Amino acid sequence: MGLQRLKRSVEVALAASAVAVVAGTLAVPAGAQPSDPVKEYQELGAEAAKAEEDLAEAEMAHDANQAELDRAKESVAQAKRIEDGALREQEELRGEIDRLAGSAYRGARVDEFTAALTSNGPDEFLERATMLGALADNNEKVLAGYNEALARARSSREQAQESELRAQQATDEAARLLDEVQRRKDDLDERIGEVRQALGELGDSDRERLQGPVDTGAYLGPPGAANTALQAALSKRGSEYEWGSKGPTTFDCSGLTQWAYKQAGISIPPSSRTQWTAGTPVSRSQLQPGDLVFYDDGSGDPSTIHHVAMYVGGGKVVDAPTEGQLVDVRSVEGDGHYIGARRIAG
Repeated sequence: MGLQRLKRSVEVALAASAVAVVAGTLAVPAGAQPSDPVKEYQELGAEAAKAEEDLAEAEMAHDANQAELDRAKESVAQAKRIEDGALREQEELRGEIDRLAGSAYRGARVDEFTAALTSNGPDEFLERATMLGALADNNEKVLAGYNEALARARSSREQAQESELRAQQATDEAARLLDEVQRRKDDLDERIGEVRQALGELGDSDRERLQGPVDTGAYLGPPGAANTALQAALSKRGSEYEWGSKGPTTFDCSGLTQWAYKQAGISIPPSSRTQWTAGTPVSRSQLQPGDLVFYDDGSGDPSTIHHVAMYVGGGKVVDAPTEGQLVDVRSVEGDGHYIGARRIAG
């Protein structure tokens, strides 16, 4: 029975294929959609943008580690300077201790009882006893100073050893991160090459559809820095996209938002992932012009954020999408992977 059903299915499929051949067309499987060159290009752009964020993240990690390495090296140098000073102080006090020890051995040191025996009266006794007490106090201070110098030198030496270990670990990590930066850069260069090749393969109609007309509408934000940043971003409509560019004539996505808020006197981080940590979270239903909106790979994981735009109101954003597209106002839907928003001002 099963064999008969399989045979019948094959006959139906062959018949359908024959009809398609006769009609001069290829059969499209049910539910399948024809490929869209523009959509495929935009997906390549998103992959390249993710690679760019990965590179920026690796570079920032390397820079932070290099700063830690510099601090560790300075800590080593400082600890060694303290140790050297303590050792010099030890040597100076050692000579004083040797002199005091020699004097004691020769019987130069006497106590209050000896002073009483050699005094001619109470007044002379008090004078001698006070003098000898001062000498004893001085000896104790010398010994205490020597011990403190010894302890300081030992502590500084241990600190230097710990700092040297941290510096070595930081050096090793810096080397690893430098390799990671280079790998990320190679990956980004490859992705950008793919994007540019795909862009070159688009037909005129697809290029026009990709770019679309530049929006010239007016949009207003709340009074203050948010609106200043919004107007700055809108003033760059028609500017070309350039990987890693922070303005003022070409931009990548985070370069546009960073530049715009800089015009409002507000400094925000350089990449879309780090901008995600700026300001305060805001729900989609509470978006207002000037807010930054972010896009990931669809996983909902902030570590995969690859794009940022600025909300202008009315369900639209102004952004710098990818190479081949100009800075313009578009739908907040973006590539469909909206992850959240942050309010920088207002």
